[in-house]
Amino acid sequence: MFGMMLSAVQAYTVYTVLCSIFMVLMVLLSIAMIIIVVLQQGNTNNLGAIAGGAESFFGKNKARSLDGKFKRWTIIIAAAILVTSILFFVFMILRNALPQ
Repeated sequence: MFGMMLSAVQAYTVYTVLCSIFMVLMVLLSIAMIIIVVLQQGNTNNLGAIAGGAESFFGKNKARSLDGKFKRWTIIIAAAILVTSILFFVFMILRNALPQ
């Protein structure tokens, strides 16, 4: 990709910078994932059915509640971590394939 347009030294530098950017991004996304998971409530399906929580307003509109938003953001951040880690390792492989 970049290796054909740039010299080997320039391409190695570009890949190194991209690897560093993706590594920092993975750390930040991981911290965000930890915070989101800690803020979520535990799974209380059995107790909710006993107390009638399944038929309440919050039981029906769970996707609009704060817990529903946390669940959605957990999925988004997990997908971002997956994509970022794949891109990191692709650029790492490309960087190691170039002569230093």
